[in-house]
Amino acid sequence: MRRPLPRATYSVVLMSALAAGLISGCSTSGTPGDSKPSGSGKAPASAPASDSAESLGFTPRRLDLPVYDYQLSPSQYAKVAEAKQILVAACMKRYGFSWSVPSPTVPRQDRRYGVIDLRAAQRYGYHLLPTDSSATAAPGTPARSKEEMAALTAGQLLDGDTGASRLAAGYDSPVKRVRGKAVPPGGCAQAAERKLLGRDDLRSEAGVVSRINTESFGSSMNTPAVKAVFAKWSSCMKKAGYDFADPLKSVGSADLNVPAAPKAETELATADVKCKESVDLVAVWSRAETSIQRGMIKKKASVTAAQRADNATRLRNAAEVVEKSG
Repeated sequence: MRRPLPRATYSVVLMSALAAGLISGCSTSGTPGDSKPSGSGKAPASAPASDSAESLGFTPRRLDLPVYDYQLSPSQYAKVAEAKQILVAACMKRYGFSWSVPSPTVPRQDRRYGVIDLRAAQRYGYHLLPTDSSATAAPGTPARSKEEMAALTAGQLLDGDTGASRLAAGYDSPVKRVRGKAVPPGGCAQAAERKLLGRDDLRSEAGVVSRINTESFGSSMNTPAVKAVFAKWSSCMKKAGYDFADPLKSVGSADLNVPAAPKAETELATADVKCKESVDLVAVWSRAETSIQRGMIKKKASVTAAQRADNATRLRNAAEVVEKSG
């Protein structure tokens, strides 16, 4: 028996379904610094849409860390998300629903260690570069009916890190039928994930890889080599007129919620990158973190290998779904 689900709860279920059921298991090579820079509680605003990707005039630098081999890259993540959207939309259509969500944007920069491209700093400061996708997230959550949510989730939510399914708030048991038609376990969202993963068992090792990604970042900052290079960077910044202990502190001083970087921000970011280059900060930091990650991956060799294999399967199946839909 399904209890009435309050309207406010539907919004929670929808967002959870989008985050876990539609795009779970697709860890990108985004980093702790990509979505939430140190010192800022909000995601950074993107650069103005009028600046097309082609207008950058340079290729943004990306780091090469061991953990990235076990995650989907931003562009791979977008491909998998596109395929999931196709599968979910087809499934929802069987129940008479039209389903769509904004396409994911593809980040062009690696901000794990803050801004590392001089030309990006000079033009955009600490703001994100224009993305490879013109799609933008629609404001707010679209209103969805009870039946639509039942078809999408079957009253269940998928944990994107573990692949475990649980009942959503307001449900005593999974929804079995909508409009007289059987609903797959976990609804259309989980059915799409099973199609892409190529099996019914959605258990995942993405959480292990995610923890390696996050914990290695924090651990690297406490290594003697990184502490020493931070001190050199800080000394360089003082000569430029800025007082920050480490690069993440400088990012945290910027207002990333304004549409575009003011002159003061671009000047700060430019000094930041120049000092990073003068003390070889990115190379020193990445060497330290690479060593940490290799040790962590070795300890979890079987599970990280399993996650890499799952990612390869998703990519292969996603390509087939997209090709067939065309």
